[in-house]
Amino acid sequence: MGNYEIFSQSYGLMFSLFAFACLFVAGIFAANEDKLFSPISFLLTAFVFDFLGTWFEKLAINAYEQGEGVETYVMFELLLFLISMIFMSLSASSFIAGASSKGNSSNLPVWILGSLGGVTIILFTVIIPAGDIVNNMRLIFPLVSFLYLAVGLASRFSSPHSNGYVLAFGVTIILTLIVGLKIFNIYSQWYVTPMSYILFALSFLLMKNNVSEDKLEKAEQEIDKYNQRIEEIIKLSPFPIIISRLSDDKIILANNNAIKLFGIRPQELDRYHLKDFFADSDNRRLLLERIEEQKEVQDFEVLIKTSSTDTPFWLLTSANIIDYNYDVALYSAFQDITSRKNREVLLQNQATRDPLTSIYNRRYFETEVNNQIIKSKTANQPYSVLMLDADFFKKVNDTYGHKVGDKVLIELAAKAERALRDKDIVARYGGEEFVVFLPEINANQAYKVADRLRQSIASIVVYSDDNQEVRFTVSIGVSSSDISDNVDTLIKTADEALYKAKQNGRNRVEVFTKEDLKKFVSQGVQMSNEEKKNQHPIYDKENTAEISLLDGVDAKDITNKG
Repeated sequence: MGNYEIFSQSYGLMFSLFAFACLFVAGIFAANEDKLFSPISFLLTAFVFDFLGTWFEKLAINAYEQGEGVETYVMFELLLFLISMIFMSLSASSFIAGASSKGNSSNLPVWILGSLGGVTIILFTVIIPAGDIVNNMRLIFPLVSFLYLAVGLASRFSSPHSNGYVLAFGVTIILTLIVGLKIFNIYSQWYVTPMSYILFALSFLLMKNNVSEDKLEKAEQEIDKYNQRIEEIIKLSPFPIIISRLSDDKIILANNNAIKLFGIRPQELDRYHLKDFFADSDNRRLLLERIEEQKEVQDFEVLIKTSSTDTPFWLLTSANIIDYNYDVALYSAFQDITSRKNREVLLQNQATRDPLTSIYNRRYFETEVNNQIIKSKTANQPYSVLMLDADFFKKVNDTYGHKVGDKVLIELAAKAERALRDKDIVARYGGEEFVVFLPEINANQAYKVADRLRQSIASIVVYSDDNQEVRFTVSIGVSSSDISDNVDTLIKTADEALYKAKQNGRNRVEVFTKEDLKKFVSQGVQMSNEEKKNQHPIYDKENTAEISLLDGVDAKDITNKG
């Protein structure tokens, strides 16, 4: 490949050395790729020996022109060209091995040919000097090596990205033709050598790019296979699964179970966002915060709404962040727990609500009112408690039976809830007794509210089994924050006011006043700031255990105020 004329002029040598340096820099850069390390390393080594061989060729010519002996120069020249041929052949074999699916190629012919070349050099330069044969070897060695290199480069044409190999193949073919023309004494210009270095350097860079593109393509294929496996797993999963893009929350994949559960139209999948299905924005925000902190969430309860259902339902989700189709995505698996949540609500209702009237029970009332009193005291607001009792309720039971008695209690509770505010708390305290907490209401206002409620209840009509009208009234006792800040005391003082209403003729409202409080104090009743720790003696007046008519307890077992 080298032209000895580059050593005859300084500018030619400088340009060649510059091109040779570019070749080496590009070759070392490309050889960082494992697949290119062997072929390019061998090829660079071949170029070094070819360059040195060309230099010895110039030395031999100079010695010949000066009439000196050239045998030693020629022998070293041919040996260097032979070594260059061997390394170029090894490079070609490496290219062929890289193209082979088995990844191997035998180098035995190369070493056999190299051995024969070495014997030939010694024979015709030392033992039997023959100038014509030596001149032919100067052409045969490069010609054979270039032809084999061209075959090796051509073996890479079948790869998806091969422009680097094609360029190197083209340069090799041109150099092969140039060497072949020397047989007919047609010599190339000196600049062909440095230009070939530059073109090989460019081909090395393209080869590295080709390998990078191959890696990228294989990586994309692996990602595609990975995504296909994910899709297959998702489709076969018995649970609803959704994959949504993390950047814009768009749903990019949903299996059949998820499509049915969320009411998604598969042909319009790209218009859905996962956030659209959350019934509670705070619930979704909490889920995202946990995912951001932990990268995954297990067994998180979410409240879901869809366009196909009017009632939101509960799902249990496990979610984590994954790479999907070159996007950061959220993988979410769901399990319908609506029935479980319904059971929880049922159990909660059973614990806090009266089974007959469905309003709150005594246990809930006492706990919640205690919390409400704390809030009212903090806000410096008044509050009141009403105690209601159905008049002559025992007579209703005895006359019409417990079934009608239950109707009376149900209608009484319903009327009280409808007549009062949403923030008022209505509860069944026991038997035919009901208790009401009125926040932000003082004693005077509570009296008016109680009287209106009394009149509303008096208008209720229920019917017996034989279609007889049954009407009833209530007596109401009122106690307020003027009396106490203790829930038990408020209930008992309201109950004392109720007892007073019964004594004064029923169907009326009585308020427990500060004068009443003084009377109890004069009787030795303790009403101090330790109320929360000490039970008022008035509590012993009657049995206040919560009683439900559904429990089969006869009304006469309840303290008879009717």
